[in-house]
Amino acid sequence: FRRVLFRSMDNKEAQDSLALIAENGNILIKANNGKVRIEGVDIEIVAVGEGGSKGNIKMNASENITADSKKFLVNASVNYKIATPGTGEVISNGILKMYGSVIKGVSDAVSVKDSKCGGQNYQQKQNQVS
Repeated sequence: FRRVLFRSMDNKEAQDSLALIAENGNILIKANNGKVRIEGVDIEIVAVGEGGSKGNIKMNASENITADSKKFLVNASVNYKIATPGTGEVISNGILKMYGSVIKGVSDAVSVKDSKCGGQNYQQKQNQVS
């Protein structure tokens, strides 16, 4: 175990104490046989880019992504989607509130016979393999 310690005792809390900058190219932090931990009073992850192909944050896990907090807030300015080919659950042991200017529910029953309000096209689109 080799410990590398950078100390900046004269800085205030809001000041930057360490900067790891690559003008071009990627920065890779990898633990081949261990965990990577990021710990701080607050943690900010910001992706800045222009156009539709840059400015993204991507998370992949071979097993689980777990979030545990007092509040979990998500704001999407255009669209959000939560999908699974397995079982999906929305659970509230208190009050569950949902609002939509229009709420449309579609079950897999429309795959056999479309409902009077439609929904078969939506069902087929959601069951396409990407």
